[in-house]
Amino acid sequence: MTGKNRPIIVKRVAAHDDEHGGQWKVAYADFVTAMMAFFLIMWLLSSVSSNDREVIAKYFTSTSLFEMPAGNGVLNGGRSVMEGADSRSTRGASSPKDAKSKDNQSREGHSSQASAASPNRAETQRLEALKAELEQMMTAGQMNSAAAHVDVTITSEGLRIQIFDRDGEPMFAPGASEPLPRLKAILAVIAEVLATVQNSIVLSGHTDGQFFQRNNYSNWELSADRANAVRRALESDGLAPGRVVQIEGRAASDPLLPQTPLDPRNRRIAVTLLRSDLDRSGHPPTVASPQPASPY
Repeated sequence: MTGKNRPIIVKRVAAHDDEHGGQWKVAYADFVTAMMAFFLIMWLLSSVSSNDREVIAKYFTSTSLFEMPAGNGVLNGGRSVMEGADSRSTRGASSPKDAKSKDNQSREGHSSQASAASPNRAETQRLEALKAELEQMMTAGQMNSAAAHVDVTITSEGLRIQIFDRDGEPMFAPGASEPLPRLKAILAVIAEVLATVQNSIVLSGHTDGQFFQRNNYSNWELSADRANAVRRALESDGLAPGRVVQIEGRAASDPLLPQTPLDPRNRRIAVTLLRSDLDRSGHPPTVASPQPASPY
């Protein structure tokens, strides 16, 4: 009986899962570090004034020598690159006299830039006036039909006048360099307009893509001879000798219509009235006739 009333003790052992390792700790540490850096940056941005942020931005964007004003480089006695952005201490210590001096320098710089740009604007206006006068003369009276052969544009070099062929209406006879009457009439009008200014002139002759070879005479020589013949015609119509400073024979190397090299409009003469800053007057005219890379 005694054995039956003895208490039975059952010891239960709780089962434990396998250890997960420490990988999650590394990921959690990275996350906490990133969040700390994020809130630190947000705190710094909120504690810095807008003026200080502007100074910091200038410090990192004013490190290029090419962005500094002309004549203010290190070798010319100007400020160094690192001085392009003022520090907080320097800005705080600047006196009203220094600020006034900087304002005067800034105004002088703007004035010099405006004075440099003013002649360019004035010359562009003069070129536009010449362009309008030439176009008006080309469309007046008997010259009306010649307007279809002339294109006048203003480029970075100056006023460019291109005289080109049309179907059945050439400026030169095939393989010849003597201007036909149609071209002579156009050149007379151009000479009258160009005689009103003193800028230098560059002439260039162009041919189409049709292969031309006669003994040792090719499109290169032909285009140069045609440009030189135009020079003689302009001078006989009143253009002062010496105004033409360069004559170029370009053959078919610079077509007006690259997609259609045989188009008659590629056969043309270009008369360029140079801008004053490109003026090369005082030099005798040179004949530039580049040699082709191959006979074709």
